Amino acid sequence: MNRRLLISACALLFAACAWTSPVRADPVNWTYATTSGGVVPATTGSGSIVLTGTQMPFSATGDSNVVLASVQAVSSALPGSPAVFTNATYNLTIALTDVDTNQQGQLTFDGAFNGTLTGTSANVGNTYTNPTTQSVTLGLHKYTVTIGPYVPPGPPNSPLLGSFGANVTIETLTDSTGNPDGGPVTHPTPEPSSMLLAGLGGSALLLMRFRRKRTNPPPA
Repeated sequence: MNRRLLISACALLFAACAWTSPVRADPVNWTYATTSGGVVPATTGSGSIVLTGTQMPFSATGDSNVVLASVQAVSSALPGSPAVFTNATYNLTIALTDVDTNQQGQLTFDGAFNGTLTGTSANVGNTYTNPTTQSVTLGLHKYTVTIGPYVPPGPPNSPLLGSFGANVTIETLTDSTGNPDGGPVTHPTPEPSSMLLAGLGGSALLLMRFRRKRTNPPPA
């Protein structure tokens, strides 16, 4: 009976040793740069909306909020004859680079301005005209960009600018075995507790062999 219990205990110990913790995924490093349609003129009157992108790549790690462009109102129109924006279209493009693979991709968001400007007032709203959430796959990572919110600009005589913000989330793609699709197989690293259990299992086997020798001594 004791022998059966000892064998069962050894089997459980070795099964526990096979349990390992998955390897943590390293943070995803990427860069982004944004461009815009530049100057968006008013439909009627003297005025425009100036969009300015980042002009240079910036580095980021993991999920992050970003600013796609600043928004500035420019007008010399008088209060009685404002510059009017009626479905004045624009576009914003974000260029993403996956640092691990150096693969690049672009996503473009379109919209339109509606409202009025004078030299001392701004009342310009925004409407997006294509999907506000778009994705691109670069290497083993899927980048999803959601544009918004829109912060309208202050009056043309104000130093305060508006902006277009966006949120970038990153998903690491995996195959059916849980390994990065197309990447090398990752071997899990045993936890210290598993290593301890392995030692206990080996000790139990040695004890069982010792008990056998005492119970069944070799013939003289």
